[in-house]
Amino acid sequence: MEANDNNKIFSRRFYLLPGECNSEQEMPLWLLANRIIEIATLHANSLGIGYKRLSRDNRAWVLSRMAIEMKRYPKVGEYYSLSTWIESFNRHFSERNIEIADEQGNPIGYARTIWSVIDSTERTSCDISALGTMADSISEKECPIERQSRIKDIKRLKEYRYTFRYSDIDFNRHVNTLRYICVILNMFPLEFYDSHFIGRFEITFMKETYIDTEVSVWLDDSDPKDCKAEITDGTTPLCRARLIFTTR
Repeated sequence: MEANDNNKIFSRRFYLLPGECNSEQEMPLWLLANRIIEIATLHANSLGIGYKRLSRDNRAWVLSRMAIEMKRYPKVGEYYSLSTWIESFNRHFSERNIEIADEQGNPIGYARTIWSVIDSTERTSCDISALGTMADSISEKECPIERQSRIKDIKRLKEYRYTFRYSDIDFNRHVNTLRYICVILNMFPLEFYDSHFIGRFEITFMKETYIDTEVSVWLDDSDPKDCKAEITDGTTPLCRARLIFTTR
C-alpha cells in the first residue's frame, strides 16, 4: 500500500489468482467492485474517517452509486493496481474515483463512486461536512469517464425470481452490495460472456433488503449491447443497473 500527494491518492497492488477468475480467465466484475470498495475503505482509514472512527459515533459509509468503465480486465496470473482519490464532497455525498492499472502501470479502466454517511441504527443520512479532514483530502487528479447516468425507463422484458440466503448477507445483516451485482450478471448466458465483456457498468442502490427476501430481477435487453436491469421487492425498487457490452 502507498499514498502520495500528501495522502490524497492511495494505491495498492494486487495479484489475480486462478481461483478468483471467471470462466474467461479474467477478473470478474464482482471482484473488481469488491476491490473498489476495499481500497476506498483503506484510504478512508488512512485519513482517519474510516469504519473504526465512524463506528464510534454509530455511523457508517454507504455506497450509493458506482460506474465502472474498462478497456480490458486483468488476466489470470497478472499483477494490477488500484489508485483512489476524493474528487469532491458536500453535506450529503462524497465523490470518490478509482484508476485501475496493469502491471506496467498503464490505466486499463476507471470507476466513479458516490458515498454517503448514515446513522447505523436509524439508517438516516448524516452530514459529511462534519468530517473535517475531507476538505484537506480532495485531489485534482482527473477521472476521464462520464459520471453515472440516471437509470430509468426500464422495460421489464425478462424476469427471474431469487431469494437471498445466508451467503448473500454482510456483517450488518443486510444483503451484500456484491450480491446484487452477481444476481444481475446471472441474467446473461455463459455464451454471451464468451463473446462479450462489460465495457461499462453502472449501478444505483436505492433500498436495503434482508435475508429470506424473494425478489424479482428484471432485464431490459431490447438493445443487447446496452442493457438495463432492476431488482425489486414487490413494487419497491432495490437497485437499478446499466450494462454496456463490448465485443471481444
